[in-house]
Amino acid sequence: MDGSQATRKKGVLNLGLNDGTYMAGSAVNVLQSFAHPTGLRNYSGPDNLPLRQAIAKVDGVSPEHVFVHNGSGPILKQVIPALIKQKIMSSPWRILRHLLFKSGCPLISSTLTYEKAPAKAMLLGLKVELIEVGPEGNFALDVAELRRRLQKSPGLVYVVNPNNPTGSVTLPRADIERLAGEFPETIFWVDEAYIQYADPALNISVSDLVPRYRNLFVGRTFSFAYGLAAARIGYLLGDPEVVRKQSEALTDYRVGALQEALGVASLEDPDHLAFIRQNTAAARDELTRGLERFPGVQVFPSLTNFLLCRLREGARIRTGAELTEKLAARGIRIKSIAPFGPYRHDDYFRITTGLPEEHERILRDMEELLG
Repeated sequence: MDGSQATRKKGVLNLGLNDGTYMAGSAVNVLQSFAHPTGLRNYSGPDNLPLRQAIAKVDGVSPEHVFVHNGSGPILKQVIPALIKQKIMSSPWRILRHLLFKSGCPLISSTLTYEKAPAKAMLLGLKVELIEVGPEGNFALDVAELRRRLQKSPGLVYVVNPNNPTGSVTLPRADIERLAGEFPETIFWVDEAYIQYADPALNISVSDLVPRYRNLFVGRTFSFAYGLAAARIGYLLGDPEVVRKQSEALTDYRVGALQEALGVASLEDPDHLAFIRQNTAAARDELTRGLERFPGVQVFPSLTNFLLCRLREGARIRTGAELTEKLAARGIRIKSIAPFGPYRHDDYFRITTGLPEEHERILRDMEELLG
């Protein structure tokens, strides 16, 4: 059983955080190889070429398409504003729209997704347009509505596949490819932080399309399925010119030798991801069966290592925030869904999979709380 899908700190059971799964065995060997007095005295190469080459081989691109950084968060914070600024400054018309309406290059996303990118855009004074999604459509974006938005004005479309917190597909690969070709002035940013949990046969990833579409960018991380959150390795696949400019904006050696070796070893491990997918699916099914025992809880299908749940009408506890608070008082952390803009999802909460004994513990506590 994959035992680290729930993060354990100081006796607190974290079933709402996603920072870590089982680390690849080859990565463990890397740690052992650095465990001597001079193991960490040397820098990595300034451009992290071995890591970029390993990523390129896995994702079907060239090393020139790969931008690496200390985690995916800094990449979002650095590159999305830079792309939007570049797009706004590319024409007087867009500059005028930005000055008058902040809509020179709006960020377009869904209402129930990873909120940090749209939230950061709002803080920067940019226009954010959210398309409402819900369980009736499996939390997927309405392609016709998205097309209507883009026909009015190009922008940056932020898509998370599989989505956080829903665990579902926000926009299928075929639609992303079609829209990227149809709207070359629009930037399509696909966040694939959880893609390794999904069965490759589902053909969700768009990483191999990056060389064909200069307006397509794909974000990845080693934090989740590779179990390397503590190593802080993220990367972006995109147009080589953008990669070059963003790399020049940073110092060399930003991904250290130990980080780089862990990343390369994880990518080259032949068995790790199959093991993770198999055991995560088993844990997800086990937790789903346990949660579905409660009449007051609805569980949604997921492709990832977490489950989105909803409190039904008549449940003893009415909001995810209340359930989160009551479980936290018992030493268990799950995640409620905070309001974003005018949209509220008070009855939702998210639980990350864990060990059987951890599932047993949270289900026992939820039974006492929910009845």
